[in-house]
Amino acid sequence: MAAYAMGAVGRAWAIGLNSKATRVVVALVVLCLIAGLAFLAGERQGSRPTVLTGIAYVGQNEASVTVAGWSYGIVGTGNLTWFDGQGTAHTSGWPSCLRGVGHVRITFGAVPVTAPNGSSWRQVVWVDCRG
Repeated sequence: MAAYAMGAVGRAWAIGLNSKATRVVVALVVLCLIAGLAFLAGERQGSRPTVLTGIAYVGQNEASVTVAGWSYGIVGTGNLTWFDGQGTAHTSGWPSCLRGVGHVRITFGAVPVTAPNGSSWRQVVWVDCRG
């Protein structure tokens, strides 16, 4: 990208643009570089889950956990990855550590989600039952 920027500046001088026009071209090229690098940095970061630990209040195929002022709901819809006591991943069924009604300490991962209407929440994407 830097070679492209230098080439654009060289072309601006070669076609005889005045110094103000040259500065505008250079500023546009620099802005494009910054935007491109920012995009690439965001792409690499992605939506990695935030790892949290808290006390889950467990009901019948549902649980809730409140951590740092956020409440997270976990429901038995079959789209949750969970890890059993030996660390084996499961992509179906209800997490073994959430089978009894009551309270249990869990570690889980959540990602931010924004709906088309602008509402947002933090979706639980995995639960770790290794204790």
